[in-house]
Amino acid sequence: MINAVISQPVNPWTPPEYFPTKAVLIEWDFNQNIWNLYSELISECREVTEVILVVRNQTEENQMTQQLISDGVSMSGISFVHVPCERMWIRDHGPISVMTDSGAVFIDLDDLANSGMDEDLPVNLANAWGIDSYQLPYVFCGGNFMVDSYNTLFTTQRVYSQNTSYTPQTIAQDFQTYMGITGIVTLSEQHDDYWGHIDMQIKLLDDTTFVISSVSPGSGPNYDSLGTNFTYLSSLTAPNGKPYRIARLPMADDWKTYANSLILNNKVLVPTYNHALDSAALQIYQDLLPGYEIEGINCNQIIGWEGAIHCITMQLFDESQVTAIHDLSVRDNIFKVYPNPATQGQLLHILLSEDNVENAVISFYDINGKMLMSEVREKGGMYSFRCPFPSGTYIAEVKISGSRYSEIFIVK
Repeated sequence: MINAVISQPVNPWTPPEYFPTKAVLIEWDFNQNIWNLYSELISECREVTEVILVVRNQTEENQMTQQLISDGVSMSGISFVHVPCERMWIRDHGPISVMTDSGAVFIDLDDLANSGMDEDLPVNLANAWGIDSYQLPYVFCGGNFMVDSYNTLFTTQRVYSQNTSYTPQTIAQDFQTYMGITGIVTLSEQHDDYWGHIDMQIKLLDDTTFVISSVSPGSGPNYDSLGTNFTYLSSLTAPNGKPYRIARLPMADDWKTYANSLILNNKVLVPTYNHALDSAALQIYQDLLPGYEIEGINCNQIIGWEGAIHCITMQLFDESQVTAIHDLSVRDNIFKVYPNPATQGQLLHILLSEDNVENAVISFYDINGKMLMSEVREKGGMYSFRCPFPSGTYIAEVKISGSRYSEIFIVK
């Protein structure tokens, strides 16, 4: 039974992918030819977040459980939800999670593929978990949805060309009303991309950093479209008042993308292709995201279907953590550590104000003043890493332009 909410959410805002994740949704279509990819993907994801496997019934749950155990994958942190479903591309037909004054809600948009039982997946999941959902009338796949923490949506021109019955103003108003989107930046789709999704060419790593695919001159029309998008993004001003930091990713064989990656807390899963350029692509991510674990997963089995890791996953955000981070960011804090207190091994989030932050030195000291770790950050934003400290009291400090800010940090 479909039961979406008719009223409007109160004070909605959509967390970006690089905010803390509570769980990741994965939907396998029981094609055994690609099981090894899914087995590896599930194993990698469960190390940093809960994995929720979307299946139709107990029979499918039992089969996936048996196959995972046979592959040596621990079932700790893995759960199942039974709802109507059939296609693996859950990024496109899965729920877009939005925070509101009453908690998390799901947004349900139409999928270009017209995915049968999957078309109502966001509403069915919301009903199963007892949360609100809202259905919007637009053809707009999750693979074309990329937001920052300042309520800006980055997408391709398909957001308008696939919804010609509605004016851009109407679309923008509904996106603001239901998702808190206050700005829409549209880019060109690739010429050989039937779906026209942004996640096959561009990735937003934080509020001020992009990676964008690039191909060699003379390789085809995508050289022009990707170059146009690079030039346009380079002309924009990031939330910190400066140009975006943009790194160009190679493309294996001039079409296999490394941009279709997934950020899960302090881990980034990047599609690889057993190609000579794999290591270079992984290194670009590592250079841009120091402190993150960068892992490649071979996606040769599915890239021919015009999708990779991001396309077959959908994250659900940690409601308490993203709310706390959002509350901090709107209060103009220079420096904040969250959560505090924490436990050893827990994911920590360091928030630096985006304004006037350059080459900040973040340090942790024990109670006797001995420095335990220190890192330089070139810009403001949020940084995440696992707490390495045992139980005790510490001092977290940041030095910015000669000024020092500190707070007591407790590990339970």
